[in-house]
Amino acid sequence: MEYWLVIALANLVGHVPSHILRHGAYRHIFRIRLPENSVIYMGCRFFNPWGIAIGHNSIVGDHAFLDGRRGLVIGNNVNIAGDVRIYTLEHDPSSLAFEAVGGPVELKDWVYIGTRVTILPGVTIGEGAVVASGAVVTQSVQPWTIVGGVPAKYIKNRPIVRYELNTGDKALFQ
Repeated sequence: MEYWLVIALANLVGHVPSHILRHGAYRHIFRIRLPENSVIYMGCRFFNPWGIAIGHNSIVGDHAFLDGRRGLVIGNNVNIAGDVRIYTLEHDPSSLAFEAVGGPVELKDWVYIGTRVTILPGVTIGEGAVVASGAVVTQSVQPWTIVGGVPAKYIKNRPIVRYELNTGDKALFQ
């Protein structure tokens, strides 16, 4: 099937108002590695969904954009709020040919990403780190720290907390 048709279909599936149907399509048609106990809420959009792997008990909020072109790994118990953008490929404005450059993005276990965060290619968000709402992450984030701003900068350390997100209380239609 034509690449852009597959991407269009994956993005249309994001509007299906049933977790069961939406997640079935994500797993079996678009090959997202998505365990039964993780959640992708409505309105999610993708580039290369087959390049995305999501761990256990993780949540991707509504209207997120996930780019799997260079690989996107989301760990266990990761909470991604709504309207988050994660990119693995971008254009190099210094290149005479405006070439595409990038690298994989990884969100380690127990990461929390606030609303409207943008994460750029090649970034690793360390275990337990928090990215404050509205931040633009251009560099990797150290474990158990809180960052925010544009570009994201260190704010303070976060206590080491290990929890299991409750992804079992899904409403049938959302």
